[in-house]
Amino acid sequence: MDTLTDDLCYQALKTRDARFDGRFYTAVLTTGIFCRPICPAVTPKRGNVRFYPSAETAMANGFRPCLRCRPEAAPGSPASAGAHTTWQRAVRLVEEGALDTGSVANLAERLGITDRYLRQLYKRHTGVSPQQHAHARRLLRARQLIVDSNLSMTEIADIAGFSSLRRFNHTLKEAYGNAPTAFRRGSKHLKSRATSSPEDPFLPARDDLALFLRARPPFDAEGLLAFFRARAIPGLEAVGDRYYARSLYIGEQPGLVICRPLTDPPGVQVILRGPARRAILEVSARLRRLFDLDADLPGITSHLAQDPLLRPLVEQHPGLRVPGCWDRFEFAMRAILGQQISITAARTLAGRLVASHGTPLPDELVAGTGITHRFPHPVDVARQPLTNMGLPGSRAATLARVAAQFAEPGFTELDSTTLLEQLAPVRGVGPWTLNYLALRGLGDPDAFPASDLGILKASALLGGPTDAKALTHYAERWRPWRAYAAQYLWTSLANHPSRQETTS
Repeated sequence: MDTLTDDLCYQALKTRDARFDGRFYTAVLTTGIFCRPICPAVTPKRGNVRFYPSAETAMANGFRPCLRCRPEAAPGSPASAGAHTTWQRAVRLVEEGALDTGSVANLAERLGITDRYLRQLYKRHTGVSPQQHAHARRLLRARQLIVDSNLSMTEIADIAGFSSLRRFNHTLKEAYGNAPTAFRRGSKHLKSRATSSPEDPFLPARDDLALFLRARPPFDAEGLLAFFRARAIPGLEAVGDRYYARSLYIGEQPGLVICRPLTDPPGVQVILRGPARRAILEVSARLRRLFDLDADLPGITSHLAQDPLLRPLVEQHPGLRVPGCWDRFEFAMRAILGQQISITAARTLAGRLVASHGTPLPDELVAGTGITHRFPHPVDVARQPLTNMGLPGSRAATLARVAAQFAEPGFTELDSTTLLEQLAPVRGVGPWTLNYLALRGLGDPDAFPASDLGILKASALLGGPTDAKALTHYAERWRPWRAYAAQYLWTSLANHPSRQETTS
């Protein structure tokens, strides 16, 4: 809400401007209900509304979610994108369930602050306490799982953090005005637990968890699959014409996730297989970042299209996303392996790293998929020799040094700025690696690896600057969305037969 006044919010509400979906919520005093700005309901009078930066804040102030526009399905929220890095980390950890099993004091300790200061941060940004935010989060996530997953009510109550099914039913009826089963009857995306054929292990099986993650339109599903297909690590990932699959471990519980990006409706159908299915809330949060589902594409593209260099690319690729990563450490290793070599060579080296240092997965979980291992732990890379991978000695040493950093307790949870500052002095980690890690590994929308050979080649082919210094200066006009500009430039090389990208 820092950049949106109440009057601007009301103007967006009157026009139902989709660019503001997820950026604020409208609470109606006369009904006690709050909505997304795209809600088809009749626009209330100006004096009857209040505006809030998040669904959690609206709920904590006594308003109920609208049953038509479903605030829990809205992309993103400024409540999770504030300027304060500690606040950003706190919200991310709460969104991933930190207060479901731990206390506010435990969360504050992880953040390196006092619990009193954490409560002050919450009060300043949302007007509610961390516990109120976590409670609202449980309600919102529970309703999402009811509508968009095939879990039973008992499973949803357990995953969402309710002590009993009775408590779950009572709380949701009190919050939403209806019993939980009423929402499931109207679901359009619920998938049955049909058994897949042995010939296609990427279709839903009887015990799989199915979930639908919505995206703000437009959504370039084919572009994302093409990007992941070119970079899929053998043994860790598999990408087909309509799916992206990978291994995962959550709390040492193995799993296989299969994602099917769709354009109608825009979003990703998710199949989660194995013991890790209990961690569906954390998995869905990671997938939203991996597929960049919360991006405000209309606002970003309208800004970038003002530049004549990018305008044709914006028009050719509606819905283009910046692919994220599953895990920060994994992506740091990929970025280092991809230094100054082709995509094909980088994925070959990454496959060797997975095969030699990763943990094998149970055969019954991944049979027929070609996926065999999880990605290695940082300590496995830091302490074991990397001499059998065909790497130069200097590159192997850089991998080990960075892995040792990530093996330090709490390092992976550092805010983006601090993490990059601590990696910068590491020998073998240069500006390209840091910028690329920021772009995809940390989700910085303004990161820009200007020295990347692929970006420079794309710029030259389009008649733009041909050296990193000049391109850095030119790219000032793309801020604060330079990461998306970089993605457009990389994508433009797909139509050039002599491309030689160097990003992993």
